[in-house]
Amino acid sequence: MKTFVSLFFALLLSWSAAAPAVAAGAATRSPQEVQDVFDRNRAPLQRIFMKYQQRMPLEQVLRLELRFTVAPDGRVSEPAVVSSTYGDRELEGMVQAWLSGLRFEARDVPAVVIDRYPLMYHPAR
Repeated sequence: MKTFVSLFFALLLSWSAAAPAVAAGAATRSPQEVQDVFDRNRAPLQRIFMKYQQRMPLEQVLRLELRFTVAPDGRVSEPAVVSSTYGDRELEGMVQAWLSGLRFEARDVPAVVIDRYPLMYHPAR
């Protein structure tokens, strides 16, 4: 029940994580845990977006959808930009490098695939 409630609130926050294939009642990483790691690492990502905006002025909101796997040791693997409103390979590469550098708490849980994690950047005007 607790996992369902966490998932429900995550959907209300406009992002969804793919539910890992684990037995009922088995421990996993919560959507809130993923959000907390992103929140703690927001400043370097903002610098990437601001640097990009200096080079290529952003006319509209930048939307990215990410996919990645969090291993039991807390490392992020298989980072990918699934979609992007700008489609700029250089920007996507910088975001993937940032994503690869994230670290989660090492826990005795199966690897979790986060299938769709949206990011939005509103350009300064």
